Amino acid sequence: MSVPGIPDHDAFWGDTNDQMKEKTKAYAESAIKAMERQFLLEQYWHPWRQDTACEIKFNIRIFELMGDHCDLPNGPTPIDNPRDLLMYWESAPKHESPQKTNRRVIIIEDLHPRLVELLGVLLDIPPEFFLAHCEEFVSLSVSDASGAPQGSSAYWKVPVPRRYDVPHRCNQPLLKGRYYAKLGNFNRGAMTLTQNTRSIDLPSFVSYWGKPYGNDSWTSVILVDPHECRLDYAERMSPSSVILADPSYLRDITREFRLGSSFDKMIRQYQQRIFDTVVEAYEKHEFEISEDPFSATIFARNTVRSIWEEFVIREAINVHDIQFDDQQQQSKYASLLGSTSRNSRNVPSYEKYQELMEIRQSIREKKRDLQNIMWSFQCRTEQEEDSDSMAQGEHESWAILEEKLEAAESTLGDHLEMFAQRSALVQAEAANRMARSSGQLTKIATIIVPCSFVASIFSMGGNFAAGEPLFFVYWTISVPITLILLAWVFSNDEDAIDFFNGRILHPVLEMFGKADNSSQEIQRSSNGEEKGNWFKQRHREQRLEEGQSS
Repeated sequence: MSVPGIPDHDAFWGDTNDQMKEKTKAYAESAIKAMERQFLLEQYWHPWRQDTACEIKFNIRIFELMGDHCDLPNGPTPIDNPRDLLMYWESAPKHESPQKTNRRVIIIEDLHPRLVELLGVLLDIPPEFFLAHCEEFVSLSVSDASGAPQGSSAYWKVPVPRRYDVPHRCNQPLLKGRYYAKLGNFNRGAMTLTQNTRSIDLPSFVSYWGKPYGNDSWTSVILVDPHECRLDYAERMSPSSVILADPSYLRDITREFRLGSSFDKMIRQYQQRIFDTVVEAYEKHEFEISEDPFSATIFARNTVRSIWEEFVIREAINVHDIQFDDQQQQSKYASLLGSTSRNSRNVPSYEKYQELMEIRQSIREKKRDLQNIMWSFQCRTEQEEDSDSMAQGEHESWAILEEKLEAAESTLGDHLEMFAQRSALVQAEAANRMARSSGQLTKIATIIVPCSFVASIFSMGGNFAAGEPLFFVYWTISVPITLILLAWVFSNDEDAIDFFNGRILHPVLEMFGKADNSSQEIQRSSNGEEKGNWFKQRHREQRLEEGQSS
């Protein structure tokens, strides 16, 4: 459903229900007061923001797992109007015990302020639940009347990693500058784009609210972000939007195949539309429910786990590639320049170290998010022996993902430590060479001073003066002595020997076809490693070249 504008309460309700109109108005005022208390930052979007005319695309699906409408001969009445749909399912007062146990799941994509107000009034959901979904860092803590915490049975909000391609068109060049990323009506961060920006990573969120009431009845509300993402240019009065696309350059290093489905239905996990996937699961599959409304969120939790699984596997492979590339680079330098040669290109750079630190910090943040998800999904609590097997499998799957992410972080930490040690060794070696160079300069000065003294003696005049018959005696004495002393100075210098052998003698021998056979073997081995490296990296994430056959 798409709504180009947001109607006010009078236009939304008309003369159909004055009592509900007043209640929803009061609900909207409560949301605005929460905003005035700085529950949400001013720059974030929310359903009650009045300074922007936006088009809201929203979807609502309701599934009754147990209740009054299940026994109707023709089933529930089909209703297209979302306002009437909510009133049809949830109009019964929740402070009274129903005759039958009612258990329902409501799945919402995006937020419409009038529908949010109606849902909040019907299910006693505080406006902070919807506001918290609009920002990454805020959350809620729910307790009963006595102050006892209700935990994830009443509320949770979890992040879902997302990646999008930034389109680059010849007729519409991308404007450089600051952009706001929006998933539907939700602001998901600000970023600076350049002409080289090809993809961006964004967090998407899934929120849950459980409302229990009399006769073991409950209603579970699952709120998800839309899949489509756009970037709004922040430095223009009239916004310029860029519609992002699903990543096309990522290779499917893992795909999910669901038992019982056809072979042509392979799920690309990072492109899953959460709303469609969850709705399809509720339509086609049955599952066990309990008195806890949390049990109704199993399909939403499975979808979140599926997307996280692909993300964790890709992060682990990325860390492996970092190590592999570094190993190949070191082997290449060693084979081309010799194991004892020094080269400035082989020195670990500050920029590379900083890049590795940023990758490690990103993995730490994702591990923190994953651990919070495990608490929200009750994976940290001890399970009874007769507990649901589906829940046990879910807990084991999350534990495996946590171990994989911890292993990736540990591996990258070891690589950073090795990187730092290599840098320290290179710096120590450079300091040692500098000290030796200072000693050589001292020796050279020791040579030049006596030679200059001898030259001054022979050039004092007479037959030894310039142009006189004995002037050649100076060159006959000073030049051989200087060369002998210089040879003595450099005889113990490894750098000078390597430079002479690798940069002067070896090219000369190769010109005459007399290069050492061992060096040829090293070169062939190096070429083989480069080809293997190239072929292996084709297995990793790459942008597909234009014109490449599928």
